[in-house]
Amino acid sequence: MATSTAPRKAYTDEQGIERASKQQKDGLEAKVEEKSHAAGHLLRMNDRFGTEGGNQMAAGITYFSVLAIFPLLMLLFAALGFFLNARPDLIQEIEDQITASVDGDLGEMLNELVNKAIDQRGAVAGVGLLTTLWSGLNWMNHLRVGVSAMWKVDANDGGNFVTKKIADLLGLIVLIVLFIVAAGVTAIGVSGWTSTAMDKLGIGDFPGARLVVWAVGFLVSVLASFLVMLWVNMYMPRTKVPVKSGMKGALLGAVIFAILQQFAGLVISSATGNPAGAIFGPIITLMVVLYLIWRVVLYVAAWTATTDESLAITPAEVPEPAVINVRAGATRGTADNTAAKTLGVGAALGAIGAGVASLLTRD
Repeated sequence: MATSTAPRKAYTDEQGIERASKQQKDGLEAKVEEKSHAAGHLLRMNDRFGTEGGNQMAAGITYFSVLAIFPLLMLLFAALGFFLNARPDLIQEIEDQITASVDGDLGEMLNELVNKAIDQRGAVAGVGLLTTLWSGLNWMNHLRVGVSAMWKVDANDGGNFVTKKIADLLGLIVLIVLFIVAAGVTAIGVSGWTSTAMDKLGIGDFPGARLVVWAVGFLVSVLASFLVMLWVNMYMPRTKVPVKSGMKGALLGAVIFAILQQFAGLVISSATGNPAGAIFGPIITLMVVLYLIWRVVLYVAAWTATTDESLAITPAEVPEPAVINVRAGATRGTADNTAAKTLGVGAALGAIGAGVASLLTRD
């Protein structure tokens, strides 16, 4: 019978390294791990999220996300101003729509604001670009710190300042592009495009057609969210992420995001259905939604970091140096014993010397 080379589960630690003695785990975790490996993985994920300050990290990322949104909106309006300046016919249509929809001085004021926004598009773009670089890079840095913390990695270690900022700028650009693509794909999925296509094919009135439309929209939403989660889960941590675990975590996060989108109305109503929400509704709703998003992102990062594959390549933590404290009484006792032994050896040597001398005198 061949000897097994696989590590013994009871003797392996969190990093997957086999030790000489059995690893003592928490009673509940050990029982859950024994019955269901998947449930044990969820416990490890929750423990990693809590010990690394996931709630505080999500709140901090939310704050910097809100700061980064307004400069991005400035850039968006500036880009819209450049586009409209090249299409005077659209400007006239917009002004006509405003005049038809809003009567009196208010309509004239809105048209004047549109014209001023177009005229000042260069200044808005310049200010928006500078503030976007500052706030966006801060946002990316805190997002990277939070995701890296779930891997027990210090995001500030390794590389110089310029290299890190270039990496954050690349991550910011790609993430914005992925957000735009995901929003477009999701908009197509939740719109009436699927129903229109089914009607043109003549299959729009069979039993269960609405369920098919919902399923298609859900799958499209999962695909769009998967693109964003894959980038965040694989690129953001300042460590090597196993491809298999990273893709599984991104898919898990995409499914959770798609489910959250189905209950988006409930989340928004809970944030605005109180006196404070009625006054500060938009900003409160934005912060609640962003907080939920970043909690999911950090939970997914913790899930990915605690898979067997990830734990196997995680460097073992160096233990704290041992400190030996010697008691004062033990020190005095040792000193007294040493002195007594020294005196005893000296007396013995003296006696031997005297005996040798007497023998030589007799001779």
